Amino acid sequence: MGRNFSSRLWVWLAVAGLLSLHAGCGNLFVPKHKVSVDAICAAGVAKPAGQSFRLVARKSILAQGQVNVGVISACVGAALAHVGMFEAPAIAPPDIIIEVNCGQEAGSRIDPGSRETYLELSARPNSARAMESSREPEIWNVRVAVQGLVGRVETAMPLLAAVASSYSAMDTRFSTMIEVPQNNASIAAVREAAMKTLDATAGPVGVGTTQPSPVSK
Repeated sequence: MGRNFSSRLWVWLAVAGLLSLHAGCGNLFVPKHKVSVDAICAAGVAKPAGQSFRLVARKSILAQGQVNVGVISACVGAALAHVGMFEAPAIAPPDIIIEVNCGQEAGSRIDPGSRETYLELSARPNSARAMESSREPEIWNVRVAVQGLVGRVETAMPLLAAVASSYSAMDTRFSTMIEVPQNNASIAAVREAAMKTLDATAGPVGVGTTQPSPVSK
């Protein structure tokens, strides 16, 4: 229960974390977050609404050892559900397998506003009906990021997951900057759904409820 409470706490702390962002949203009087979005999609791929998914963590996340994968999983899963997808049951193969990567890129110690916090989702089809991994070609990828986060990666996850899911199976052609209102309903919905997921989970939540092996690069 202690670990589950800790995971839930990180989602609550997302409120404070998002308000501490620099680069256009550290000031409470500025009502929008600035988020960079870079999305690519294979030709002819339809929006994934109605498809089942399974999340797997990139090895780099597990190697960090400091990222709470329970919070990452809960936020990403909630965001994908918000756009019409659903997590495959543990005993069933998913339609697509989504590799999750996140972290912070080092920035100047003098200027914390240069630090980038990112989330990347990479989707592969699962026509072989595997349970945990797919070697099929990537069909869509989306990378979203904010600058100036003061604190842990997890605090930005409701925002980043909400934006990333909304750009799934889209092609922005190049990296673009968007502005997201602080009171955006999707962010609030992802945060609340993630907390419910963490509350309902008896044990620690992981990326992949069946504890799959991470997809290798």
